[in-house]
Amino acid sequence: EDQLLEFEGSLPVKALDPKTIHPSKWANRHDSSFFTAEFATLKVEIDAAGGNVQPIRVRPLADAAGQYEIVFGHRRHQACLQLGIPVSAIIETVGDKELFAAMDRENRARADLSPFEQGEMYRRALDEGLYPSLRQMSSDLGVDAGNASKAIAIARLPSQVLAAFESPTQIQYR
Repeated sequence: EDQLLEFEGSLPVKALDPKTIHPSKWANRHDSSFFTAEFATLKVEIDAAGGNVQPIRVRPLADAAGQYEIVFGHRRHQACLQLGIPVSAIIETVGDKELFAAMDRENRARADLSPFEQGEMYRRALDEGLYPSLRQMSSDLGVDAGNASKAIAIARLPSQVLAAFESPTQIQYR
């Protein structure tokens, strides 16, 4: 009992089969981000360590027992999936807004999302009614509304403009 008390308030990390984990509908990674040199490096590091050292966060799918949705950690999950190894994960039940905010916070801290990916994430949240307005979303997430607006503008570029790039993740604010 004393040992259990020592871990009170902790969230356990569990090794999960990556095939039981599905991308979030709010996923902000473009498919091309899984074919970059940075992703290849991440995959090599995870393989060398025998798994992801930093756990991903997932939530149980309400309608499918034993299945999970990614809160954050899409690249770590994809690396483990491709390597065929279990993925270390924290399992926690969270709502859509909490999932969205956690994913946004995690990726902003890493600063490796492209303006297109960030804009696509924000655009989807607004288009699907997760937030009633850009101002409310920016306030809730603690992001600058002007920067969010610019990112959304990039995500809403016409398909002909996006097709002019090898990947839309190459588009920068400038």
